[in-house]
Amino acid sequence: MELFAERGYEATSVREICEAAGLTKPTLYHFFGSKEGVFRALVEGALAEISTELAAALDAPGPVRARLRAFARLYFERTRARRPLMRLIFSLVHNPPAAGGPIDCTAYYDATAGRVAAVLEQGVASGELRPGPFEPRLLVFMGGLAESLAGNLIAGRPELTPELADALVDTVLDGWTPKPE
Repeated sequence: MELFAERGYEATSVREICEAAGLTKPTLYHFFGSKEGVFRALVEGALAEISTELAAALDAPGPVRARLRAFARLYFERTRARRPLMRLIFSLVHNPPAAGGPIDCTAYYDATAGRVAAVLEQGVASGELRPGPFEPRLLVFMGGLAESLAGNLIAGRPELTPELADALVDTVLDGWTPKPE
């Protein structure tokens, strides 16, 4: 993962992958078929794992604010813990490799965004959130997370702390909560 993240798909050789992983070329080809197979296994496996964790945070019982805070905290924590992976995914979204086969980042995004939208809809249905347009709300929330991640990966700021995750959720949701009568 680190080789692909640092050097890119095209510049990473099978020899370097084998050396980093402590494998022989025949073993790599037996289990993965090609460099593309290694790449896809690493990225798709990690995306599936992270998506499952994020889904669990959103699907947990509890108030909408608590679930979105858990989601945002996990999103930031996974970015801190797996920085090379997140840099690689960020690069795939913005500059897909000519080789290596497409990784369907859109499917992962759509699944996660759909779950967030469902949580927002549940918040309206339960009275925790005022009715309003879901698409702009989703864009504001997901955009805040994405900009935090992009800024951190590009410039090292903002620091992706639990406090920032909570503040982001609170700032967004405070504009959507019903006013006391």
